[in-house]
Amino acid sequence: MKKIFILLIVLLLPLLTVRADLKLVQQSTDTNAPFQARLWLKDGKMRLEQQENTNGSYAVIIDLNTRDSWTLLPHERKYLKRSGAAILKSMALDLKLFGSTNENFQMPAPALDTGRVEPMNGYDTEVYVWRGTHGLTQTLWVAKEFPDYENIRAELARLDQFNRTGPHPNAQPELSRLPGMVVQSEQRMGDVTKTVKLISAKIEPVDAKLFELPADYTLWVPPAKPPKP
Repeated sequence: MKKIFILLIVLLLPLLTVRADLKLVQQSTDTNAPFQARLWLKDGKMRLEQQENTNGSYAVIIDLNTRDSWTLLPHERKYLKRSGAAILKSMALDLKLFGSTNENFQMPAPALDTGRVEPMNGYDTEVYVWRGTHGLTQTLWVAKEFPDYENIRAELARLDQFNRTGPHPNAQPELSRLPGMVVQSEQRMGDVTKTVKLISAKIEPVDAKLFELPADYTLWVPPAKPPKP
């Protein structure tokens, strides 16, 4: 009987580690630089696209395991590549030199429940407040009844883990620790305020081609410096 039980665990483990695909769309209402952001998550890869009214659009493909990234520049049909190993090396040096004094390296504190309940974007929400580095404050409207949130939450936890192990963990709250989906947030730092509204968040199949480098893109190379006179 024990052998059968062990065999069942071995057979079930691959099923338990299969991850879902996530697609998330947000809209910023910042009057200085409004934008729409789209995020796709699949098999340890993330693609983030941002469309701005003033600066055009761009996309970033990131390997969540290695931190290698490729920034796509659609208008130039070029891409910039950044090594995850180089990022980790730079982080290690910064932590050694400034880890005890730099607020950016601190782990994010939990968001705090204000006790307020407010309707927001069609949901009954609970209002949370989070404080981060350099006076950054966020107000979060959290919807417990958001459709399929428990499955979405598991994918948000992957993003939280990526942020916690990155160079700026204290720049945003851990969303998977909240009891529901953030359907709107307001970020304040000094005199600057930015509001971000959730348009949609769904667990649905994502095309793996979204995470591939387009064949007609070429590596961006910085222009050569003119020779000194």
